[in-house]
Amino acid sequence: MTWVSPLTGLILAAAVIPPLILLYFLKLRRRTQPIACTLLWKKSIEDLQANAPFQKLRRNILLLLQLLALILLILSVMQPQVQAGQQTGGKTVIIIDNSASMSATDGPDGMTRLEQAKQLAKQRVEAMYRGGLFSRSPGETMVIAFSDRAEIYSRFSSARQQLLAAIDRIQPTHGETRIAEALQLSRAYTTNVVDIMGEARPTGEPAHIELFSDGNITDLDDQVLRPGESMTFHALGTDDADNVAINAISVERPFDRPTAVAVFVSLLNFNQREVRCDVQLSVDGTARGIREVQIQPARLDPATGELLPGRNNVAFAPFEQPRGAVIEVANLRQDALMADNVAQLVVPPPRQLNVALVRSNYRILEAALDPEGMRLQRLDVITLERFEELAAENALDQYDVVVFDNRAPTSLPPGRYLSFGATPPVEGLNEYGQGGTQLILTTRHEHPVMQNVMLDDLRIAEMTLLQPGDDVQVLVEATGGPAMIAVSRGSFHLIHVTFDPLASSWPFKRSFINFIYNAIEHLGHIGEAVTSEGLRPGEVLTARLPASAQDIELLTPDGTTHRLTPADPSQLSWGPLRLSGPHLLRWTEPGVTGSRRQSRAYAVNLLSETEGNLAVAESIDIGQDSVTGTRADASTHTPLWPWAIALCLGLLMVEWWVYHRKAYF
Repeated sequence: MTWVSPLTGLILAAAVIPPLILLYFLKLRRRTQPIACTLLWKKSIEDLQANAPFQKLRRNILLLLQLLALILLILSVMQPQVQAGQQTGGKTVIIIDNSASMSATDGPDGMTRLEQAKQLAKQRVEAMYRGGLFSRSPGETMVIAFSDRAEIYSRFSSARQQLLAAIDRIQPTHGETRIAEALQLSRAYTTNVVDIMGEARPTGEPAHIELFSDGNITDLDDQVLRPGESMTFHALGTDDADNVAINAISVERPFDRPTAVAVFVSLLNFNQREVRCDVQLSVDGTARGIREVQIQPARLDPATGELLPGRNNVAFAPFEQPRGAVIEVANLRQDALMADNVAQLVVPPPRQLNVALVRSNYRILEAALDPEGMRLQRLDVITLERFEELAAENALDQYDVVVFDNRAPTSLPPGRYLSFGATPPVEGLNEYGQGGTQLILTTRHEHPVMQNVMLDDLRIAEMTLLQPGDDVQVLVEATGGPAMIAVSRGSFHLIHVTFDPLASSWPFKRSFINFIYNAIEHLGHIGEAVTSEGLRPGEVLTARLPASAQDIELLTPDGTTHRLTPADPSQLSWGPLRLSGPHLLRWTEPGVTGSRRQSRAYAVNLLSETEGNLAVAESIDIGQDSVTGTRADASTHTPLWPWAIALCLGLLMVEWWVYHRKAYF
């Protein structure tokens, strides 16, 4: 039992109880005046009269009733309370939400919701197992933490210190909130009998669930409470938690500037008021620019009552970044949840390409595709027959671009192709004859393939005449029709020149080399223009390291170093990832010049609209059951003062009845 205001009650007791007792010590000093009609009453009122100022205190039912009424009134002022919701045995499962939203710092003195949850859960354990006047058999308790995955921190136990230590070990994560696995784990330890129908049956009474969460549980609609199960929902957080979150980030390499990057960011405002914030762009830790952003307030959907956040997008102009880098965007505005204020992407440098050349008997294209001059990783010169074999074996993925020198295969699988002369078998390229001498009429210089490609003085001796389909883009128009076209259909990309370069003056001009370079770069980097959003909390990090890699370790954002010992470094995996932020994979590779530790960075971003919404659920619906939440700042005890007031009023009525009974009967 606890007392809210014991000092106030003691002061009140000292002020009212002694005067009441003193009144019963006092005697009445009156002069006796005999009156004939009152002589018969003399005997009945002897005990109420006295001729001295004090008399001996006698047993008096009125004094006793009045003292009890005052004591009950004083107790009500002291506000006694007993622990609420005590279990009478059986099993209790404490389930604590440690998802990203539970890292919000909207608690007293900047406490996170998870810290509050752990504090309340420990108080709950203390109340169940410390004993006392109002305590009963608490049974056994299990501790589970959950976010996108659930983890058991203590199996069923009645050891108070073990349960308290288990709660202390729970750490925050940045995963989303899904409770299904936590409920499955709690039931797995209370159901281990399988009947003849193959269904698990409980070995005893179903467990009582104590849920500590803010209630933003994504898979709650799919859950139900089993017959006999009960739940207490402890709601954590405040209704006006401030949060502006980064919801998406992307980095693109503009097609006309392959060494530059442009950064795009989407922000969400979960406050029901307009906010302004500064968004900072950094490259490898160095600030490159700041943009001020104004975001409209969130609003409630009139149909569903859901909170719809305000949105705004920010674009940072392209800047040169020829090397790999870690690009970070940060919302500099302080709010309750800082985990979604930063997003990062690891942008690789423009990689060198692997190119295959299916050539004719002439070597003009082979000379133009010199690997050193074109900065190619590899150039393989193959025959048309070898190309057909690779296509049949689905082995063309090893090449970023395949170039056809006046050769046409029977079919073209999805891929990236540059062809000259012979028309490839592609729908929409309809031949209708051969044309004689041609002059160039128009050129689409805005296309990346045509950058710095001047064709005004180009003369073509012979050209295949084509009727292009609706989705075929004409890059260069000659007097007889399209001279160069582009086709993009999903994973299929083609740049086709309708004439053989040897049947023109082109090989002797600078524009020929410029065109081939542009086409290889454009085709080879299609699909790499937009970088991925990186990894998400809850996913598994996978990497292909050299087979000889040793001393592998992973540095996580909380400063912890994890030593990894995979059986095969080329198929390394680690996870699930629990925190957002940069993860650094480091290793050594014997025999490599310099033998320095190699490293590779990985970006893990929260980017969750669900976790960014910090509104606290007043109740949660599980199947047909609705569980009303008890706020963390509300009392977890049952107050006894209303009962004291009620008893006091009852005693006053009894005292009134006794007084009148003595006076009139």
